[in-house]
Amino acid sequence: MATIYKRGNVWWARAQRKGKEYRQSLETRDRSVAKRRLEQWLEDLEAQSWGDRPRIAFATAVRHFVVEYLPTLKPSSATRYGVSLKWLGDRFGDMYLDEIGRDEMSGFEGWRRAMNVSSPTIRRDLACLSSVFAFCEDREWIDDGKNPVPAFLRRRAKRGLTESPARKRYLSEVEEANLLAKATPAVSRAIQLAIDTGLRRGEMFSLTWPQIDFNDGTIYTTTDTKNHHSRVVPLPPRSAQNLAQIQAQQKAAGIATFNVFAHMKGSRQRDKHGKMRGRRPGEPIDNMAKGFRGAVKRAKLADLEWHDLRRTAGCRWLQRDKRTMQEVSTLLGHSSVLVTEQRYAFLEKEAVAREVAAQKPAQGRAD
Repeated sequence: MATIYKRGNVWWARAQRKGKEYRQSLETRDRSVAKRRLEQWLEDLEAQSWGDRPRIAFATAVRHFVVEYLPTLKPSSATRYGVSLKWLGDRFGDMYLDEIGRDEMSGFEGWRRAMNVSSPTIRRDLACLSSVFAFCEDREWIDDGKNPVPAFLRRRAKRGLTESPARKRYLSEVEEANLLAKATPAVSRAIQLAIDTGLRRGEMFSLTWPQIDFNDGTIYTTTDTKNHHSRVVPLPPRSAQNLAQIQAQQKAAGIATFNVFAHMKGSRQRDKHGKMRGRRPGEPIDNMAKGFRGAVKRAKLADLEWHDLRRTAGCRWLQRDKRTMQEVSTLLGHSSVLVTEQRYAFLEKEAVAREVAAQKPAQGRAD
């Protein structure tokens, strides 16, 4: 027996199969459309299944994944998943999940390589596919252990489908001084704050004045972080002085804003339709990518990215300040100390290399 019923404004289907009741959103408010989708759903129930579970179409899984899972991610991560889902949908959109196996994923890899897509990008696409499978496992739409992606990635890693090598770039104090000398005052203050605190770019450019405690010399992050956990970050005197200058400049310009990094001047003007466009004074600055790239170019520093400033903070804490790996993990907001150890393992190799290079060759003994 099968019926349709409304839950809110959306039609749902209910059916019995092998003594078990199944329910499924038909994702429509139209009764006639719901009846047509009920027939297709009943065909799916009678089709080949994994154990006692009905087959799940990839497109159906993705629709629920987008609505229920993507909103739990950071906007940047959700956007990246959205790009991968587009390519996955082009390849697997007409398939059921149980039809996606090693051969199909090999075909996807070859298809993407024909587009001159890099191995790390293909791995990210397949990692997104793995997340879709994991989502369906959590919903009990498929049995645990039916996710074929991890095993495929492990096998293919031996044949070149690997992530990009982990970056190791960080600034020496001489390089930092050169970079600051070539940066504008605003960009210079942002660079110093990134190195002094190890804040992620998103954390830093979303800072508000209530998050900064000048008396205690600390910054409190919000839970809108990569790991959704707040933390307390030390604010060294150099950056504390810079932030005080920014605050004073905003007050002198009559700008009332909670944003630490905010536009000091507006650029609003009317478009051809008479509507005001542009930014207002006090609106947040999303990033300083253009100013940073200009400073790097003028300083003639090779292979330097904004995230390398955060890595510089971690290296300084470990090398200069002799903090423990656990302390640095806490300051950087890593999910575990193992992550920190993996990110900074290269420092130990560098130290060993310097020690070996500093040793003088042993003097030969006369016979």
